[in-house]
Amino acid sequence: MLFSTFAEYLRHLEKTSSRLEITRILAELFKQSSAGEIDTITYLSLGSLAPSFIGLEFNIAIKLMLRILVQTYGREEEEVRRLFKERGDIGDVAFQISDFRFQISDFQKRHSPSIIQVYDHLVTIAREQGTGSVERKIAGFVDLLKKLDPLSVKYVVRIPVGALRLGFSDMTILDALSWMETGDKSLRPALEQAHNVSADIGLIAATFREKGLRGIENLSATPGIPIRPQRAERIKTAEEIIEKLKTPVVEYKLDGFRAQIHLISTKAKNGKKIQEKMKQLALDDEVHDARVVIFSRSMENMTPMFPEIVAQVKKFSVDSIILDGEAIGYDPKTGRNLPFQETIQRKRKHGVADAAAKIPLRYYAFDLLYLNGESLLEQPFSVRRTLMEKLFRDNNTWLDKKTFTISEQFPITQPSELIRLFNESVKKGFEGIMAKKPDSVYRAGARDFTWVKFKHIGKGKLADTLDCVVMGYYAGRGKRQSFGIGAFLVGVKLNHANSEQRIANSEFVTVAKIGTGLSDEQWRQLRQICGKYAVKNKPDSYNVPKNLAPDAWVKPEIVVEIAADELTRSPIHTAGLALRFPRLVRFRDDKKPADATTAGEVEKLYRMQ
Repeated sequence: MLFSTFAEYLRHLEKTSSRLEITRILAELFKQSSAGEIDTITYLSLGSLAPSFIGLEFNIAIKLMLRILVQTYGREEEEVRRLFKERGDIGDVAFQISDFRFQISDFQKRHSPSIIQVYDHLVTIAREQGTGSVERKIAGFVDLLKKLDPLSVKYVVRIPVGALRLGFSDMTILDALSWMETGDKSLRPALEQAHNVSADIGLIAATFREKGLRGIENLSATPGIPIRPQRAERIKTAEEIIEKLKTPVVEYKLDGFRAQIHLISTKAKNGKKIQEKMKQLALDDEVHDARVVIFSRSMENMTPMFPEIVAQVKKFSVDSIILDGEAIGYDPKTGRNLPFQETIQRKRKHGVADAAAKIPLRYYAFDLLYLNGESLLEQPFSVRRTLMEKLFRDNNTWLDKKTFTISEQFPITQPSELIRLFNESVKKGFEGIMAKKPDSVYRAGARDFTWVKFKHIGKGKLADTLDCVVMGYYAGRGKRQSFGIGAFLVGVKLNHANSEQRIANSEFVTVAKIGTGLSDEQWRQLRQICGKYAVKNKPDSYNVPKNLAPDAWVKPEIVVEIAADELTRSPIHTAGLALRFPRLVRFRDDKKPADATTAGEVEKLYRMQ
């Protein structure tokens, strides 16, 4: 497929507000692609070059892209900056100044670069690093843009700065793949299940295009490709937990980084292929030369951040494993687990060795999902636990239990036992407890009542806290005038299934305006973070009533954990519900907006009161 043809599809998608029509256009695009192109088309249409877990980033800001346009088209820098200030869209600016110089002929159209050629060029640019890399990136883009027609230029320049803004996510891609095959969304459940087990949307698209539904159903867990984590449901009382789960096992609810550890096989064909793909696409070859990869709950590659955990996993006397667990910082003097806000300091790309010395991590494994070439997702939890205990016993002689251990587990039958364990958990500095059904399979990407959390949330009456997205903030008065912020607006995700509106990754609805419950330091910290993501206009993905419009809008990037006394029906907030006496618990730097609480979950919490 020519890239100019792909750009025409992107133009149609950008003009379309109906989710159904977006799905139809994508399905048509996928039909026009070959099995060797569809994964590339999928990544590029989502504004990326690879799955997020690969970690391939351009590191190109708007200012640098404006310099690239100046050099490519010989325009004055001041003029290009003025155009961007007027339009606010780098793609529109690029289209305007390239269209001024470019008159495409039929011959040029027939000989424009293919989508694979453009993709390979972009990957080469993204991989540039080290001394002189900025100039090489500029030269690479200048060379590429000169080969493209104005419409292609418009979309190519948006990708590196994260501004493609076409209004759909992985879930819409899955709908479109189903539509390509059947003309409806009937295959979505099977495609989504495959995506949950093997969270590479390009791999899903390529497998489905080449092998159809049978190929998708045969996809299984693979070390090196993250599995979407299972999540827990909420139940308010110990009696209800026993009633629902009968004879559960209980674990302490850990308050750290969810970390999925993969040890990639050196023997299996797919293991070698995955390692080669990582080395081909990722910027830091040294990290991916290792067999160990660690993924966050949002499937971000965190391997370089946790060298002490990597060192332990490398010693396991197995060919391949996938472990699910939690990493928590601890005090090296006392051995006591640290609060989340201290653990979060380990999430960094620089100064890792110093941070590891100050805040060492302890990994608690609580599930075994894959072992020596075999997926264990369909095995009962009790079987997975038994295999994991044997794995740790077999490697007991060298394991450093300060760094790598297995979570404690307690079988219970009575609500009183559950309450006792909950109180013990809180005393030990954990967040609460998790109750799990022993005969349950691992439900990748799902939230159901086979795992139930029972949390310590202070004085709040809700059964759980909410992970909200900061949508904007209001100017401060009095003492807070010096902070530059006096209140902030938060929202939750609108459930995709409940909305036929255009969704840019996620659409967010308001649930609270918060003006109390923060320390002076938290107000300053929030203002500083908001400043990084402030935008002039309300993001398209926000549904905010006029009377709640903040003084400054913020892109959907900041996730905060919010506690409240209760939820009430609200004619003002667009979620239809509002938090009563909301207060900030902490900043959730380990979560992305896609991990935020949904409006459907808020409705469930409301009914649980």
